[in-house]
Formats: sequence, C-alpha cells, structure tokens
Amino acid sequence: MKKKNKLVLVETEMMGPKGHFLNNLIDTTIFFKKKLKIYWVLNKNFNDEGTYIPNEARIFKIISTNTFKRKNNKILYISFEIYFFLLNLFNVFFFSFYFLKKKNFFNYFFALKSNYFILPKYFRSFYKNYKRLNLNRNDHIFFPTARRKDMSLINFLIKIDKKHPKFHIRVMLPPNDKFKDFFYYLKQIQKQLNNKTAFVYLWSDYNYRLFLKKIQNKNGIFKSNIPWSFYKRKFKKNNHVIGYMGDARPSRGFQHMPKIINILERKKNNFKYLIQFSKISNDLIKIKRKLYTLSKTNKRITIVERYLDYQEYLNLLKKIDIMPILHNSKEINLVTSGTMYSCVPYQTAMVIPKNTNFMNDILKHKSYEEAKNINDFVNKIIKISKNYKYYHENVKKNSLILKKILKNDALKKNII
Repeated sequence: MKKKNKLVLVETEMMGPKGHFLNNLIDTTIFFKKKLKIYWVLNKNFNDEGTYIPNEARIFKIISTNTFKRKNNKILYISFEIYFFLLNLFNVFFFSFYFLKKKNFFNYFFALKSNYFILPKYFRSFYKNYKRLNLNRNDHIFFPTARRKDMSLINFLIKIDKKHPKFHIRVMLPPNDKFKDFFYYLKQIQKQLNNKTAFVYLWSDYNYRLFLKKIQNKNGIFKSNIPWSFYKRKFKKNNHVIGYMGDARPSRGFQHMPKIINILERKKNNFKYLIQFSKISNDLIKIKRKLYTLSKTNKRITIVERYLDYQEYLNLLKKIDIMPILHNSKEINLVTSGTMYSCVPYQTAMVIPKNTNFMNDILKHKSYEEAKNINDFVNKIIKISKNYKYYHENVKKNSLILKKILKNDALKKNII
C-alpha cells in the first residue's frame, strides 16, 4: 500500500470552535482524508468544547500567543507583549547556537535578517513539532486563514529549510498595509511562488486584483473557493422557511429581522422562520428581545441562540428555503460572505443586496433576487416563494457550476 503524504493544517489564533475557522479545517480534512495523512497545528489554548472533530485529524495544540486583546485589557496586553519581546531575544540566541550545531547557521542568519533580526512570534512553539513531523518536498502545510504573523513564520521556515514542504496560503480578508506587512513577506517568498513550492489562494475578485497590483506577478496566485460540501434540496411548493444564520451584528443586518417578519406576516404569508445566532453585539439586545416576543405569539418562528458545530450547522442550513443576505453589498464584495457562499452548494434561494458582484462567476442562473431596501427584501422573498420552482431549478444549476469549478480548483490540484 502506497504511503500517504502529509497535510498539516495550521490555525494559530483559533481559541474555540465558534466561527468559520474550525469548519474550514473540518471541510478540508474530510475532502483530503482518503489521499493524505492529516495533522492540525492549533493554538495551545484551543478548546473544542465537545464539538465535532473528524477522527482522521491528529491534533497538536502547541502555538503560543498573547491571549489578551489590547481593547479588552491594555495593561495585560502590554505586559505579555513585553514578555514575548524578552523571550524573543533569548530565543534568537538559543537558536543561533542550535543552528550553528546543525550546520545551518547561514540559512538561519539569512532568515533572521529578512525578519529584521526578530524571530517570528510562533516560531519556537511551532518548530519543534515541525521537525518531529519529518516533512519532505511531497508534503503540504496549509494555512486556511493566513495572517501577517503566519506569513512571517512561512518566510522563516522557507529560508532555514531548503527542502521544505509545499506551503499553501489562503487569504480571507484584504491584508493591512503596515511595516513588515503581508505583502512584504509575500515578496520575500516570490522565488517559491515562481517555482511552485508556495501558493496563495484568494476567495474574492477584489483580493485577487489587489494581490496582482501589489506584487505585479501572478505566479503562484490563484482564485480558489472554500471547500466542499453539497446537498440536493427537494422541491417544496409552500410553507417555505426564511432563514438567518451567523453572528448577530449590525453589519449582517440582524436588526432588520423583526421588521421583515412583521411585514411578511401582515401580508398573510404562511412562512416559517428559522433564526440562528450565538454571538450578539450589545446594541442588538433589544432586537433579540423583539424576536423572542414575536416567537411567543407565532409558533412558526424558531430561534436557535447557541453555537452550532459543523454537523448541526449544515443540518440547519438544509431546512432553510430562502435566505435574505442582509449585509451591505460593498462589504460582501470586499470581505465576501460565508452564508451567501453556503447557500449555493446547499441549493438555497437568496435575496441579496443590489450591486453585489461576489460569486458572479457562479450565479449564472437566476436563483436569487436583488433588493435595495427592507421593503424590497420582503417583496423579493414573496416573489421567490410564489415562483419557487423556477428559482429551485436555477439554484440546482448554479450548484452544479460550483461543483464543476471545484473539480478544477487550484487548491485541490496543487495538493493532490
């Protein structure tokens, strides 16, 4: 039997299961588990809270970071930053002797120089297990949500290990433009991008154009979609479920849900409503109370106020027939929308903000309507419901387009 190559998934900042970070690890593991041996390298403070983790993932909780956010506790944040600075000075000298003994001091010095003689923040906690895994050129390290500190680590590993595995870097949000920023490190590994030992994957058109502008070389830069789960939705003539899923934030339009429900109910539509959230911003507590008040007199309103693990999230998504995406269109085009993306493989019809161009390459058939304000969202929800067969057939076509795109997805082709 042929020995499997290794795929190491690295999430340095994730402390718990909430959010898309864990789901991305799970999806990637499920997709590649038959072909590769999977390892997860996580923050040492990660707590799975009993949520679903694939059996195929071997987990190392080793990454050390500052657990205090500046905005929450400035004094503790600064104290830990000072501690990490002093520890870094010690580690610079420690690894100088280490790599001198390993006869690799020149590469270490070159890596240190490229990082302004500072070790990457995660280097010491990461490197021990990196060596223990005994990776080679046929193995892969994947950063599903790469940040500037991750890029610093990648650059360092590439420079000290000339026989390094292939590095795969996915960028979800536009990087900040700072001293020693994301693009500084990207330029540092340009040789590896050119010779196909490092790869960058971008989800949105905006990010793709930004990266090409910043580095002026598209070698190693790819557009790639998020992995990789599909559902065949059965046609339903009526009693459609209107949904909301994800964090309750003003930027995601959670505050509009009571008004949408009230208008739909006044128009005497026999809809059901499924609203799921776990995190909620303080300015939306009154909105939450309004929803619970509505649910007491309307049994067709279901509120799920808790975190859903991977399997629960997908099972709930299967129940939603029409999803209003209430974000601002500029935010979706810039940052993207995980909920909007999920609706396509799960064959959920949508109402999206007018002027949204995210996923234009996939939404070729009219499985959605566009809306310019809340009343328009309501009217478009009703329009989809009354002509649901039409939108249902088109969302199945768009789901097939996405499935075909994923068959040739750059991330998949570069790893397998």
